[in-house]
Amino acid sequence: MGPYLMRFHIRDLEQFTGVKAHTIRVWERRYGLLKPDRTDTNIRTYDLDELKTILNVAFLNQHGHKISRIAAMSPEERERMVRETAQGEPTPEGILNTLVVAMLGFDETVFERTCDEHEQQHGFRSLVEDVLVKLMERIGILWQSSAICPAQEHFVSNLMRQRLIVNTARLQPASGTGALNVLYLPEDEIHELGLLYLNYLLRANGQRTIYLGQSVPQSDLRQVVTLYGSAIRFITLLVVRPAPEDAKAYLAQLREAMPEDRVSFVAAGLTVRHIPQKEAPRGVLLLPDLNAVIAELVGPR
Repeated sequence: MGPYLMRFHIRDLEQFTGVKAHTIRVWERRYGLLKPDRTDTNIRTYDLDELKTILNVAFLNQHGHKISRIAAMSPEERERMVRETAQGEPTPEGILNTLVVAMLGFDETVFERTCDEHEQQHGFRSLVEDVLVKLMERIGILWQSSAICPAQEHFVSNLMRQRLIVNTARLQPASGTGALNVLYLPEDEIHELGLLYLNYLLRANGQRTIYLGQSVPQSDLRQVVTLYGSAIRFITLLVVRPAPEDAKAYLAQLREAMPEDRVSFVAAGLTVRHIPQKEAPRGVLLLPDLNAVIAELVGPR
Protein backbone atom coordinates (compact mmCIF):
# COMPACT_ATOMS: atom_id res chain seq x y z
CA MET A 1 0.00 0.00 0.00
CA GLY A 2 1.48 3.35 -1.04
CA PRO A 3 2.14 6.37 1.18
CA TYR A 4 -0.83 8.30 -0.19
CA LEU A 5 -4.62 8.14 -0.18
CA MET A 6 -5.32 4.93 1.72
CA ARG A 7 -4.00 5.79 5.21
CA PHE A 8 -3.69 9.14 6.96
CA HIS A 9 -1.89 10.28 10.11
CA ILE A 10 -3.54 12.53 12.65
CA ARG A 11 -1.54 15.52 11.37
CA ASP A 12 -3.17 14.92 7.96
CA LEU A 13 -6.64 15.01 9.53
CA GLU A 14 -5.64 18.25 11.23
CA GLN A 15 -4.57 19.76 7.88
CA PHE A 16 -7.74 18.64 6.11
CA THR A 17 -10.21 19.78 8.75
CA GLY A 18 -8.57 22.60 10.69
CA VAL A 19 -9.40 20.72 13.91
CA LYS A 20 -6.46 20.44 16.30
CA ALA A 21 -4.97 16.99 16.79
CA HIS A 22 -5.67 17.20 20.53
CA THR A 23 -9.38 17.77 19.86
CA ILE A 24 -9.50 14.88 17.39
CA ARG A 25 -7.99 12.60 20.01
CA VAL A 26 -10.57 13.76 22.56
CA TRP A 27 -13.43 13.08 20.14
CA GLU A 28 -11.94 9.70 19.36
CA ARG A 29 -11.45 8.70 22.99
CA ARG A 30 -14.62 10.18 24.52
CA TYR A 31 -17.15 9.52 21.76
CA GLY A 32 -15.64 6.69 19.75
CA LEU A 33 -16.03 8.63 16.51
CA LEU A 34 -12.88 7.14 15.00
CA LYS A 35 -11.26 3.74 15.30
CA PRO A 36 -7.73 4.14 13.96
CA ASP A 37 -5.32 1.34 13.29
CA ARG A 38 -1.89 1.56 14.83
CA THR A 39 1.49 0.93 13.27
CA ASP A 40 4.15 -1.26 14.82
CA THR A 41 5.48 1.90 16.49
CA ASN A 42 1.99 2.69 17.92
CA ILE A 43 1.24 5.60 15.55
CA ARG A 44 -2.44 6.12 14.72
CA THR A 45 -3.46 5.79 11.06
CA TYR A 46 -6.90 6.49 9.60
CA ASP A 47 -8.62 5.39 6.40
CA LEU A 48 -10.61 7.47 3.90
CA ASP A 49 -13.97 6.73 5.58
CA GLU A 50 -12.63 8.04 8.88
CA LEU A 51 -11.37 11.17 7.16
CA LYS A 52 -14.87 11.71 5.75
CA THR A 53 -16.29 11.16 9.24
CA ILE A 54 -14.08 13.80 10.84
CA LEU A 55 -14.82 16.26 8.00
CA ASN A 56 -18.55 15.83 8.58
CA VAL A 57 -18.21 16.05 12.36
CA ALA A 58 -16.09 19.19 12.11
CA PHE A 59 -18.52 20.78 9.64
CA LEU A 60 -21.55 20.18 11.88
CA ASN A 61 -19.69 21.30 14.99
CA GLN A 62 -18.66 24.53 13.25
CA HIS A 63 -22.35 25.11 12.48
CA GLY A 64 -23.42 25.03 16.09
CA HIS A 65 -24.23 21.36 16.72
CA LYS A 66 -22.95 19.94 20.01
CA ILE A 67 -20.36 17.25 19.67
CA SER A 68 -22.33 14.91 21.95
CA ARG A 69 -25.34 15.13 19.64
CA ILE A 70 -23.21 14.63 16.53
CA ALA A 71 -21.54 11.58 18.06
CA ALA A 72 -24.94 10.02 18.83
CA MET A 73 -25.95 10.14 15.14
CA SER A 74 -25.37 7.31 12.72
CA PRO A 75 -23.02 8.03 9.79
CA GLU A 76 -26.04 8.23 7.50
CA GLU A 77 -27.74 10.78 9.77
CA ARG A 78 -24.59 12.88 9.89
CA GLU A 79 -24.26 12.86 6.11
CA ARG A 80 -27.92 13.85 5.70
CA MET A 81 -27.56 16.72 8.16
CA VAL A 82 -24.39 17.92 6.41
CA ARG A 83 -26.26 17.98 3.08
CA GLU A 84 -29.22 19.82 4.61
CA THR A 85 -26.97 22.34 6.33
CA ALA A 86 -24.91 22.92 3.20
CA GLN A 87 -28.02 23.37 1.05
CA GLY A 88 -29.52 25.82 3.50
CA GLU A 89 -26.42 27.96 3.82
CA PRO A 90 -23.45 26.79 1.72
CA THR A 91 -20.32 28.08 3.42
CA PRO A 92 -16.90 28.36 1.77
CA GLU A 93 -15.46 25.90 4.30
CA GLY A 94 -18.23 23.39 3.64
CA ILE A 95 -17.74 23.67 -0.11
CA LEU A 96 -13.99 23.25 0.26
CA ASN A 97 -14.44 20.14 2.41
CA THR A 98 -16.79 18.66 -0.19
CA LEU A 99 -14.30 19.32 -2.99
CA VAL A 100 -11.42 17.86 -0.97
CA VAL A 101 -13.35 14.64 -0.35
CA ALA A 102 -14.27 14.53 -4.06
CA MET A 103 -10.59 14.89 -4.92
CA LEU A 104 -9.56 12.09 -2.56
CA GLY A 105 -12.10 9.72 -4.07
CA PHE A 106 -11.64 10.88 -7.68
CA ASP A 107 -15.37 11.71 -7.63
CA GLU A 108 -15.89 13.89 -10.69
CA THR A 109 -19.69 13.91 -10.28
CA VAL A 110 -19.59 15.46 -6.80
CA PHE A 111 -16.84 17.89 -7.79
CA GLU A 112 -18.71 19.17 -10.83
CA ARG A 113 -22.08 19.33 -9.09
CA THR A 114 -20.63 21.34 -6.20
CA CYS A 115 -18.94 23.78 -8.60
CA ASP A 116 -22.09 24.08 -10.71
CA GLU A 117 -24.23 24.95 -7.70
CA HIS A 118 -21.85 27.67 -6.51
CA GLU A 119 -21.45 29.10 -10.01
CA GLN A 120 -25.22 29.25 -10.54
CA GLN A 121 -25.71 31.13 -7.26
CA HIS A 122 -22.69 33.42 -7.25
CA GLY A 123 -21.20 33.50 -10.75
CA PHE A 124 -18.09 32.09 -12.36
CA ARG A 125 -15.69 34.70 -11.00
CA SER A 126 -16.77 33.93 -7.43
CA LEU A 127 -16.33 30.21 -8.07
CA VAL A 128 -12.75 30.73 -9.21
CA GLU A 129 -11.61 33.41 -6.75
CA ASP A 130 -13.59 32.38 -3.65
CA VAL A 131 -13.51 28.60 -4.04
CA LEU A 132 -11.06 27.15 -6.56
CA VAL A 133 -8.14 29.42 -5.67
CA LYS A 134 -8.59 28.49 -2.00
CA LEU A 135 -8.83 24.83 -2.99
CA MET A 136 -5.47 25.06 -4.76
CA GLU A 137 -4.00 26.67 -1.63
CA ARG A 138 -5.38 23.80 0.46
CA ILE A 139 -3.97 21.30 -2.02
CA GLY A 140 -0.57 22.97 -1.71
CA ILE A 141 -0.59 22.41 2.03
CA LEU A 142 -1.70 18.79 1.64
CA TRP A 143 0.96 18.23 -1.02
CA GLN A 144 3.68 19.48 1.31
CA SER A 145 2.57 17.05 4.00
CA SER A 146 2.35 14.12 1.50
CA ALA A 147 -1.34 13.69 2.35
CA ILE A 148 -2.27 13.52 -1.35
CA CYS A 149 -0.67 11.91 -4.37
CA PRO A 150 0.22 13.54 -7.70
CA ALA A 151 -2.70 11.85 -9.44
CA GLN A 152 -5.19 13.56 -7.12
CA GLU A 153 -3.64 16.98 -7.73
CA HIS A 154 -3.68 16.38 -11.52
CA PHE A 155 -7.29 15.18 -11.34
CA VAL A 156 -8.46 18.44 -9.74
CA SER A 157 -6.23 20.68 -11.84
CA ASN A 158 -7.58 19.21 -15.06
CA LEU A 159 -11.19 19.59 -13.94
CA MET A 160 -10.46 23.26 -13.22
CA ARG A 161 -8.69 23.63 -16.55
CA GLN A 162 -11.66 22.18 -18.43
CA ARG A 163 -14.06 24.54 -16.67
CA LEU A 164 -11.91 27.58 -17.47
CA ILE A 165 -11.65 26.61 -21.14
CA VAL A 166 -15.38 25.92 -21.47
CA ASN A 167 -16.36 29.24 -19.89
CA THR A 168 -13.87 31.12 -22.07
CA ALA A 169 -15.21 29.41 -25.21
CA ARG A 170 -18.67 30.80 -24.44
CA LEU A 171 -17.38 34.36 -24.80
CA GLN A 172 -17.33 36.13 -28.12
CA PRO A 173 -13.84 37.27 -29.21
CA ALA A 174 -13.53 41.03 -28.82
CA SER A 175 -13.06 43.30 -31.79
CA GLY A 176 -11.74 46.83 -31.87
CA THR A 177 -8.59 48.85 -31.93
CA GLY A 178 -7.21 48.34 -28.41
CA ALA A 179 -3.93 46.60 -27.69
CA LEU A 180 -3.79 42.89 -28.38
CA ASN A 181 -3.10 40.88 -25.21
CA VAL A 182 -0.89 37.85 -25.87
CA LEU A 183 -0.87 35.44 -22.92
CA TYR A 184 1.89 32.86 -22.65
CA LEU A 185 4.18 30.98 -20.29
CA PRO A 186 7.95 30.85 -20.91
CA GLU A 187 9.80 27.68 -21.80
CA ASP A 188 9.54 24.92 -19.17
CA GLU A 189 6.75 26.77 -17.31
CA ILE A 190 3.57 24.67 -17.22
CA HIS A 191 1.47 26.18 -14.39
CA GLU A 192 -1.26 27.70 -16.54
CA LEU A 193 -4.45 27.79 -14.45
CA GLY A 194 -3.90 31.42 -13.47
CA LEU A 195 -3.14 32.40 -17.05
CA LEU A 196 -6.25 30.61 -18.33
CA TYR A 197 -8.36 32.51 -15.81
CA LEU A 198 -6.76 35.82 -16.78
CA ASN A 199 -7.55 35.08 -20.43
CA TYR A 200 -11.19 34.53 -19.45
CA LEU A 201 -11.35 37.78 -17.48
CA LEU A 202 -9.78 39.87 -20.24
CA ARG A 203 -12.19 38.47 -22.83
CA ALA A 204 -15.16 38.94 -20.51
CA ASN A 205 -13.97 42.53 -20.11
CA GLY A 206 -14.10 43.07 -23.87
CA GLN A 207 -10.34 42.97 -24.45
CA ARG A 208 -8.71 41.15 -27.35
CA THR A 209 -6.55 38.16 -26.46
CA ILE A 210 -4.43 35.48 -28.06
CA TYR A 211 -3.74 32.55 -25.77
CA LEU A 212 -0.46 30.74 -26.55
CA GLY A 213 -0.29 28.63 -23.37
CA GLN A 214 2.60 26.69 -21.87
CA SER A 215 6.33 26.68 -22.61
CA VAL A 216 6.48 29.24 -25.44
CA PRO A 217 9.92 30.10 -26.88
CA GLN A 218 10.85 33.75 -27.40
CA SER A 219 11.15 33.13 -31.14
CA ASP A 220 7.42 32.38 -31.28
CA LEU A 221 6.65 35.66 -29.51
CA ARG A 222 8.77 37.49 -32.03
CA GLN A 223 6.75 35.91 -34.86
CA VAL A 224 3.56 37.35 -33.37
CA VAL A 225 5.14 40.82 -33.36
CA THR A 226 6.20 40.39 -36.97
CA LEU A 227 2.75 39.26 -38.13
CA TYR A 228 0.75 41.82 -36.13
CA GLY A 229 1.46 45.48 -36.75
CA SER A 230 -0.44 47.25 -33.95
CA ALA A 231 0.06 47.56 -30.19
CA ILE A 232 0.79 44.29 -28.41
CA ARG A 233 0.95 43.53 -24.69
CA PHE A 234 2.59 40.24 -23.71
CA ILE A 235 1.37 38.90 -20.37
CA THR A 236 3.09 36.08 -18.49
CA LEU A 237 2.87 34.49 -15.03
CA LEU A 238 6.15 33.10 -13.74
CA VAL A 239 5.78 30.42 -11.06
CA VAL A 240 8.90 28.27 -11.50
CA ARG A 241 10.65 29.35 -14.72
CA PRO A 242 12.83 31.23 -15.25
CA ALA A 243 14.51 30.77 -11.87
CA PRO A 244 14.65 33.94 -9.73
CA GLU A 245 18.37 34.38 -10.40
CA ASP A 246 17.70 34.26 -14.16
CA ALA A 247 14.58 36.43 -14.23
CA LYS A 248 16.32 39.76 -14.89
CA ALA A 249 18.23 38.33 -17.83
CA TYR A 250 15.07 36.80 -19.24
CA LEU A 251 13.22 40.15 -19.12
CA ALA A 252 16.17 41.89 -20.74
CA GLN A 253 16.20 39.30 -23.54
CA LEU A 254 12.48 39.85 -24.13
CA ARG A 255 12.99 43.58 -24.51
CA GLU A 256 16.01 43.13 -26.75
CA ALA A 257 14.19 40.64 -29.01
CA MET A 258 11.14 42.92 -29.33
CA PRO A 259 12.34 46.51 -28.90
CA GLU A 260 9.44 48.22 -30.66
CA ASP A 261 7.65 50.87 -28.60
CA ARG A 262 4.30 49.35 -29.56
CA VAL A 263 5.25 46.19 -27.65
CA SER A 264 4.88 46.10 -23.86
CA PHE A 265 5.12 43.38 -21.26
CA VAL A 266 3.43 42.43 -17.98
CA ALA A 267 5.27 39.84 -15.89
CA ALA A 268 4.04 38.60 -12.52
CA GLY A 269 4.81 35.85 -10.07
CA LEU A 270 7.28 34.41 -7.61
CA THR A 271 10.34 34.56 -9.81
CA VAL A 272 10.13 38.32 -10.46
CA ARG A 273 8.75 39.45 -7.11
CA HIS A 274 12.20 40.38 -5.85
CA ILE A 275 12.96 42.74 -8.76
CA PRO A 276 12.20 46.44 -8.12
CA GLN A 277 10.12 48.09 -10.84
CA LYS A 278 12.84 50.69 -11.39
CA GLU A 279 15.22 47.90 -12.42
CA ALA A 280 12.81 46.46 -15.01
CA PRO A 281 13.56 47.03 -18.70
CA ARG A 282 11.68 49.76 -20.55
CA GLY A 283 8.03 48.89 -21.12
CA VAL A 284 8.01 45.95 -18.69
CA LEU A 285 5.52 46.15 -15.80
CA LEU A 286 6.31 43.88 -12.87
CA LEU A 287 3.55 42.73 -10.52
CA PRO A 288 3.70 40.40 -7.51
CA ASP A 289 0.93 37.94 -8.33
CA LEU A 290 -2.20 37.12 -10.32
CA ASN A 291 -4.44 39.24 -8.10
CA ALA A 292 -2.30 42.28 -8.86
CA VAL A 293 -2.53 41.58 -12.60
CA ILE A 294 -6.31 41.30 -12.36
CA ALA A 295 -6.52 44.58 -10.45
CA GLU A 296 -4.27 46.32 -12.99
CA LEU A 297 -5.78 44.99 -16.22
CA VAL A 298 -9.38 44.10 -15.36
CA GLY A 299 -10.42 45.84 -12.15
CA PRO A 300 -12.65 44.73 -9.28
CA ARG A 301 -15.66 42.49 -9.57
